[in-house]
Formats: sequence, structure tokens, C-alpha cells
Amino acid sequence: MKKIYSLFLLLSIAFATKAASYTVTISGFSYSPATLTVNIGDVVTINASGGHPLAEVDQTTWNANGTATLSTGFGVKTANHTFTVTSNNTMYYVCTAHVTMGMKGQIVVNSVGVNEQQISFNNVNVFPNPAANKVQIAFSSIGNNNVSVALFDITGRKIENIQSNFEAVNGTNVITYNIPNYLNSGNYFIEISAGNQKASRKLIILE
Repeated sequence: MKKIYSLFLLLSIAFATKAASYTVTISGFSYSPATLTVNIGDVVTINASGGHPLAEVDQTTWNANGTATLSTGFGVKTANHTFTVTSNNTMYYVCTAHVTMGMKGQIVVNSVGVNEQQISFNNVNVFPNPAANKVQIAFSSIGNNNVSVALFDITGRKIENIQSNFEAVNGTNVITYNIPNYLNSGNYFIEISAGNQKASRKLIILE
């Protein structure tokens, strides 16, 4: 039985831009670049190894040169970590072995244009939580919209289209998704898109 162990909302709205790929490398006891500015939809790889363990932390821990991992983050990685940017929140990370030497970095996400366009959907929710085999994706639409829903893995690779050109009506809409048996346990996210706007809800599926 497959279950969604944890779900948290990552709402983001941005102009359509061509996704870019970035790599944060290790140079001695520092990350290069130490501060990276990206857009939603971009793909980022942060180098890591057994000698330079990578951990995502909150801002307070980052400022204090601590190593306590962020509960909603990716934990500790001892190999290169690749992910797609799905939120406009700043991301903070450290090398747990050398953070006291200043080995830490941050990823800043552009939010230009977020308030410059009409929001066509909001209040995205996936339920029940936890869920087994089937979830419902609910959202509020402002006016009638053609909405697409897709499932991605944590690297940004599309697994499948849940709905293509779903005709959302003004008000609350609900889409039912049956979790396929072939999905392995791991991190995924459901993305809803309408035109240039996107909203994502991250999920972890466990057998």
C-alpha cells in the first residue's frame, strides 16, 4: 500500500521563462557560487561528498553556523543533490563538516512579476493526509480556466500527466488521482498549471 507520509504546500506563481540549469561546486572549503539567484522551474545541482556532507537548514541555523537539518528539507546528502526550484523561498544549506569554517551557501529565488498578473487559481490542497492509493487535488479557480496537473519526481522529470486541459469552473474544483502501483517510495510533487502560472505540492510516497 502506498501512502503519502507528508504533504506541504509550495504555492508559486511566475512568468513563463525558459528553465535554466545551475551547478554549485565545491572549491576548497567553500561553495561556488556561495549565493545563487534562480527562477522557479530552474534545475540546481549542489555538489556533495562523504568529505563534504550537504544539509539543508533554516535561516537561524545558517546564521549560527549550525548543522541541524530543516524538517521539511532534503536532509543530509553525501552525493551531488539535484532538484527543481518550486518555491520562491530562499534556501539555506551548509557543509556539516566544515560550516564553522564558513562553508555554507544560499539560493535566492526571483519573485519579480508575482504581483503583476492575475491569479487564476489558489487554495491548492491534496487530501486526505495521510492517504493510501488515492488522493484528491482541490483548488479554487477564479473564472473558468484550462488547468493541467502532472506528477514530477524530485529532479523535475515528469512521471505522468494526471490531467491535461482540465476545464476548471469558477469556484472549487476537485481532481481525483489514483496513485499507480509502479511508483517507488520517494519524493515527488504534484504540479498544477494554468497558462504561465503554477502551484506545486510536494509529497513523499511510501509503500
